[in-house]
Amino acid sequence: MEKQAIRQVILEAFEAMLEVQLKSVRKLRGREEGGEIPPQRKARKRQSLVDLSVIILTQEQRPMHVDELVELLKERHSRLTDRDSLSSASAKKDHQGILVRRVAPGKFTVRQ
Repeated sequence: MEKQAIRQVILEAFEAMLEVQLKSVRKLRGREEGGEIPPQRKARKRQSLVDLSVIILTQEQRPMHVDELVELLKERHSRLTDRDSLSSASAKKDHQGILVRRVAPGKFTVRQ
């Protein structure tokens, strides 16, 4: 790169960095781009795969295999997951003694 091009890239980087800093300072002072700070929206808390599985197991009221749970998670909650992740997370909850109980290899039910 020639000297002028390097200089231009460095100046653009500094400009971008300073714009972000100025925006942060304005936000801290109570105004953004000369106006009031818009109220922050609360983020929706995303439910875990195990939580959604507990909902499904409660609705179905029977022990279910991980493969069935994966399919129902996809159908009912539009959540894609692989069976190993769900099985591992469910086994962890079983080991902790909360939410689900393993009744057979790969098969879980809601803990009473």
